[in-house]
Amino acid sequence: MAKQIKHLLRRVRRLGAAPSAALAGIAAAVLAAVLVPDRTVALAVVAAVVVLEFGLVAVMLARLLAALKEASVAPAPAAEAPKARQRTGAVLAPLPARKLRPLKRWTARLNQGFSATALPVMYQYADNEKGTYAFRLAMLDAIVSWRDRVRRERREPVRRHFDIVLVSNMNLLGGTTASNAEEVKAYRDAGLSVGLLHQPVFEWNVGREINPKIAELVGGDVVLLGKGDEVTCDLMIVRFPPSLSRLMDDRPEITPARTVLLINQTPFEAYGPDGVGRHFSWDVATVRDNLKSWVGDSTWYAIGPSVREALEAHHGAEMAGVDLADGYWYGSLDPDRWRRDGPREADGTIRIGRHSRDHALKWQTIAEDLRATYPDAEDVEIHVLGGTTAPERVLGRLPGNWTGHPFGSVAPEEFLHGLDVAVYFTAEDYVEAFGRSPMEAMAAGLPCVMPPRFEPLFGDGGVYCEPEEVEAVVRALMEPGRYREQSERSLATVREHFSHEALLRRVAALGVRVPDLAATASEGGTR
Repeated sequence: MAKQIKHLLRRVRRLGAAPSAALAGIAAAVLAAVLVPDRTVALAVVAAVVVLEFGLVAVMLARLLAALKEASVAPAPAAEAPKARQRTGAVLAPLPARKLRPLKRWTARLNQGFSATALPVMYQYADNEKGTYAFRLAMLDAIVSWRDRVRRERREPVRRHFDIVLVSNMNLLGGTTASNAEEVKAYRDAGLSVGLLHQPVFEWNVGREINPKIAELVGGDVVLLGKGDEVTCDLMIVRFPPSLSRLMDDRPEITPARTVLLINQTPFEAYGPDGVGRHFSWDVATVRDNLKSWVGDSTWYAIGPSVREALEAHHGAEMAGVDLADGYWYGSLDPDRWRRDGPREADGTIRIGRHSRDHALKWQTIAEDLRATYPDAEDVEIHVLGGTTAPERVLGRLPGNWTGHPFGSVAPEEFLHGLDVAVYFTAEDYVEAFGRSPMEAMAAGLPCVMPPRFEPLFGDGGVYCEPEEVEAVVRALMEPGRYREQSERSLATVREHFSHEALLRRVAALGVRVPDLAATASEGGTR
């Protein structure tokens, strides 16, 4: 308690003579009310004092704001950091949601690499006299805390050469993170050094931490890069174009011998029959110019045929001048980790399943097609990993033979090993950039049934049909000889085109010196 009192007294003293003047004014008002016999005069004196008191309170608050702003601009000794947090902690009264949103949004951007962009906006909020004092002080407190953190976490800059630097938004939950993690494992296990740079999307959930699947890979020759680092590399790989819509202010210096951009999402998530895009994701010209201003020339790789088709059909003029590679940068995995020993033991049922994000675009939008694709038959079970809210909205209610597992509740390979057949259909006008879910199913040795638009990507590794044909196709696949043949084709396709070995051949052809791998090796086809 004594420490708290001393702390409060120090805060009062920092406000100068204003508190003493306020107390003197109160005393004068009391004396006037008691000693002055003329009540009119006494009331006039009290009224004057009240006006002065309001003025003094305004002066005190203004000085407190100025002191906090000074602290947010001028570095304070490290020992003072706890005092700064204690000083402002009492001021941060609960804010309404409309105030919390900009506070959280700009604080996240400040802390995640966009400081030059965020600071002027946050100071503008703090200087706005129309804003509440609590909100203005909260903005300044966020700046003070950021500067304290920057001082505490200061480290020796990384200055070295890497075989590969991977740049991406590494706080995502779905296929982009899975692809990044698999590639890092492949490079690390091949003896390559890897620098990682988290480049979040400015307009998205910037405050989310790096996905644990990526964070757990950092160590040894896998290094997380940040502001102040100066590195060179044989190959810089940028995955996820929306990340380049606005470059971080606080990024390291990277000098690559060669740069590639992996287009794993089309500029719009869907395109209607008239070719008009829906659900904007990124702008070709902005991404092209930002990448060139940062590291110079680059080669762009579509991660599958559907991406190339969308770019050529809907963005041909914008892609003029872009070096778009002839081949594809497929996703990859370790087939030996995913493959199961054999089919599930027969029990009289057919277990159909799929795993993906619970997003409307990941499911068919026509109820009749969705029911046909995942049939409600007595001997059929439907198992879904990733959530079932989207299909339930389409169907109204889920049939009784459905079993849902929340996203992340079961390891994908464990889930797949408990299925007989994977069936993967998405929204009719959705451009599935690659199809990591069916690739993983095939790597487990499952026959995978898909719409015909996936055939250019997976070839004879998949089975293709229309929704109304799914049940008949699945039942035919359950014949042991046919099941074994399709399973073997699935595994062979994955090993040839989508394995870690195929990925290493690809980067070797781009100038990365991969131990025990000829740099001139082809990547095993261009399907």
